[in-house]
Parts: sequence; C-alpha cells; structure tokens
Amino acid sequence: MNLREAKRLQPGAIVRESWASVRRHGLVIGKTHIVEDHTAKTLCQRKSQRYDVVVHWLDGPRRISWVAESASNPEVLQNWEIMVVSHVRS
Repeated sequence: MNLREAKRLQPGAIVRESWASVRRHGLVIGKTHIVEDHTAKTLCQRKSQRYDVVVHWLDGPRRISWVAESASNPEVLQNWEIMVVSHVRS
C-alpha cells in the first residue's frame, strides 16, 4: 500500500498481506506515521517516511518461513507489507 492509501487507513479496516501466496486477512488496530530515512521492508528501497500499522490477523499469527516460530498477533507492519481489502465506512 502506498503512502496516500495508508494515510486514509483507519482502525477497523480489513487488510491482507501484499506479497504472500496465501491470502491472509487481518483487522487494522492502529497506525503511526513515521518520518525518518529508512530502507523499506519488502521494497528494499530508501524511503523518507512510512506508516507503521498494527494488524490483528484473523486466523492467528503469521508463520515466518525463515524463523522457526510464529510472528506476534497483533503484529506491527510497514504500509508496504499490506494491501487494503476494505476501508471502514463512516
């Protein structure tokens, strides 16, 4: 998800993993705007800002292939790592 889309993101939205072959869905709990020079996860590019999004996975914590254990649930992800399935309607 790009920065413009992440700015619109609100708690309660449904998201999915961007790069996974298995489509897992999660619920957005919160987000934080971070302004710092960093290397974006999954993109491997230098970026000056991002949103850290707290996601609760609906079918349990994600399994990380290179680590023997599962990730935490809820999990903090960069906006580049997820895609919006459904925004919250007001």
